[in-house]
Amino acid sequence: GLAVFNERTGYGTPAFAARGMGIVPGYEVVDITMTPGGEVELRIGASPHGQGLRTTLAQIVADRLGVSPDVIRIIHGDTDRTPYGWGSFASRATVISGGACQVAADKLAMRLRAAAATMLQAKAEEITLRDGQAVAANGSSVALAALARQVHQRSDLFDGFNLAETASYDPGGTFSNACHAAIVEVDAETGHVRIERYLVVEDAGRIINPLIADGQVRGGVAQGIANALYEEIVYAEDGNILTGTLADYTPPTAMEIPTIEIHHRETISPATLTGAKGLGEGGSIGAPAAITNAISDALAPFGVEITEIPATPPRLRALIRAAEAAR
Repeated sequence: GLAVFNERTGYGTPAFAARGMGIVPGYEVVDITMTPGGEVELRIGASPHGQGLRTTLAQIVADRLGVSPDVIRIIHGDTDRTPYGWGSFASRATVISGGACQVAADKLAMRLRAAAATMLQAKAEEITLRDGQAVAANGSSVALAALARQVHQRSDLFDGFNLAETASYDPGGTFSNACHAAIVEVDAETGHVRIERYLVVEDAGRIINPLIADGQVRGGVAQGIANALYEEIVYAEDGNILTGTLADYTPPTAMEIPTIEIHHRETISPATLTGAKGLGEGGSIGAPAAITNAISDALAPFGVEITEIPATPPRLRALIRAAEAAR
């Protein structure tokens, strides 16, 4: 079975405004500061919820400032300290919050180059930030931690200069796409489905952290497989939920999820500052269609086509019996 899709991701105010919504979300704001100790404090309005966003944002900022991600501290979820933001949804956090982080880091980098130019008696445009150092064209350098300390503690030398910036980002959005392929085996006597192989080819633009990207795809595919084969909320006629426990709802375990083979095509997006596209929901979009298409292909000799999920064993057996009776 095959499934292909495009998904609009990382969209800001323009897309939401077109819907005529009473509340129009979209932008993200980031505050960035380098402390006297040389640490970079990043206060974000977006909300990491286990998808590795802090690591990804730290990498974006570290690349722009020439520092290790270890010195970057992400502060989120504290409304006393963070700017207003819209959170993580619709595969947007890396695109929009990441774009805001990149703008903020570039602004801070300009301040660091200007400060380093004063200390090293060079031109700001000749300063390069790398490996935790500000390096002039003539080879002289100063550690960014030492530079930050001087900026904070010697205002007489830097004329009230500071190492703090704010940035926002509000893009129109971009499109991710993927192809999912599944090979399944269906036991026609029991209706049991076994996934023999699962393959994903995903294009989410620039992959900032391959390990996190693969984890998001695998997690999404697992959710999609669960949607296709196992998880279903069943209601009684009076509206009460009958699947009240995980024993009734039957989420899959590691035994039911196969090894997922993932390949990335990095088509750098011209519509986002980082070149990245949204990734978080792609796995769960393609998997149900790929699995059900594979089941339909396996049961084609019986004249059975799957039009309802989850494709549970009782449901498949009922379809096979109905097709045999109609012959």
